Amino acid sequence: MWLLRKWFWIVLAVFKAMVNKPLVIPVPTATGPEVHPLTPVSLSQVVDGLQIEKVRAVMQEHIPADERALLRTWFYRLQVWLYDAFSPMQPGLPPIAADPQRALADAYTGLHQRRFPPPAMPAEFLGSPDLGSLAVRGPYAAYTKKTGDGVFEWDTEMLSRYEHHPALYRLGARVRFELDRRNRALRATRISSVLGDIVPGDARWEVAKKLALCSMTTHLSLVRHFNWVHLASGAMLAVATRNRLPPAHPLLRLLWPYIFDTQQSNDVVTRGQMVRGGDFECCFSLSHDGLCRLFDDTWGEFDLVMNDPSEDARRRGVLGEGFDTPTEDNLASLFDTMHAHARSYLRLYWSGDAALRADEATLGWLDELNERVPNGVGVTRDGAGIETVARMITRFLYLVTVQHELLGSFVWNYQLWTHRQPVRMYASGNREPLDVYQRLVNANYNLNVRRRALIHDFSYLALDKEGAAEMKRFQSNLEALQTRMEREPWTAWKLYPAVLKVNINA
Repeated sequence: MWLLRKWFWIVLAVFKAMVNKPLVIPVPTATGPEVHPLTPVSLSQVVDGLQIEKVRAVMQEHIPADERALLRTWFYRLQVWLYDAFSPMQPGLPPIAADPQRALADAYTGLHQRRFPPPAMPAEFLGSPDLGSLAVRGPYAAYTKKTGDGVFEWDTEMLSRYEHHPALYRLGARVRFELDRRNRALRATRISSVLGDIVPGDARWEVAKKLALCSMTTHLSLVRHFNWVHLASGAMLAVATRNRLPPAHPLLRLLWPYIFDTQQSNDVVTRGQMVRGGDFECCFSLSHDGLCRLFDDTWGEFDLVMNDPSEDARRRGVLGEGFDTPTEDNLASLFDTMHAHARSYLRLYWSGDAALRADEATLGWLDELNERVPNGVGVTRDGAGIETVARMITRFLYLVTVQHELLGSFVWNYQLWTHRQPVRMYASGNREPLDVYQRLVNANYNLNVRRRALIHDFSYLALDKEGAAEMKRFQSNLEALQTRMEREPWTAWKLYPAVLKVNINA
């Protein structure tokens, strides 16, 4: 029965990848105050069975007509029905192979690999996980925060408050790092968790490291990726932009490829991942009730500044502290390229700050963004100007392209190596059972479906030849940055312009 179940869901995952095509983004024709506004409501009203009140989303029947895709909607309804009728999960299965390459080969089949290559193991995972290197390289660098002179930490202790599946260690950990000045690096010196305070040399040090990484990848996937990028910010940007900016507005034309199809995509993906028996509950440690509480509790913690890598790094106190910050440097180069584009584009249509503040559509857009996005966007109508609005727009461009990639498809090379970074930590010491790992592989595989690339000619969306020229210039600058990065050896932790997609949608 397991072989039948396994291959049924493998074929379904591969089929989804095969039929998915990069999004065709049309010229906008129906947005702004002249159409029925989008009004997000509690997620519990949108999806039956989700007891989540603070998180907001648009009702399925109110998805904009130009986004509505009945075939996708019905396909995901079928998938959710199949979760009960022929579940991907089968209790009582043995654990995956101890050899990580064999475990991966068993789950990531030749059928998968016809569409996408297998993951590469990061250098930090080749031996005992190097937490100090992970603190400055790759997706977990954003968690590194200064707490004292030469002292830094990761903190996911809040996860300990949420209900988890039986037989698992309770999540949540605090990792202390100390500065190694001689090697310009960080070194993990203590991990505090349900295991107690563990230091290097303790017999449980390796287990403590795995639990810390299990907590990190859980928070990254559930909170930073789905709750904050998809729901709290990406969806609200699309709502405010559609509600407030008419089709011929310069900002609407700039933002259109980054927001189009957001409501439709979020709706179907939310149902597939968050319902009872969905991907999140079946792959990660938390129970369905624990997930619902986590999403409600963390919705209000979103902060748009996290999508401004230099400012975020300064706020966390990790710049100029005597250690190298390769990921921060990598991300800043992407942000700076987008920032130059946003600034140049705004200057095409507004002669200065006064002209921008005289644009009531833009001011209304800022009003709604500050109302919809948790904790606002850092710019109000009174503080609006070319520079402030350009930086705020860049944070959104970065969010839906760089941040979404970093927290989603990018973890392909990290999350499947569960011998180093488990998605569940069994108190017995057992590895993940076959069904949990297979579902993790299939879910991550579908994060890598072909989507519309950021490096693409969107000049057809421009209002005029000047706007089109600026959009083409942006593409040229991204290509130049890609060329510069390719002159250096490839690494798993580096994010390249060529892999970025233009929005968060499948």
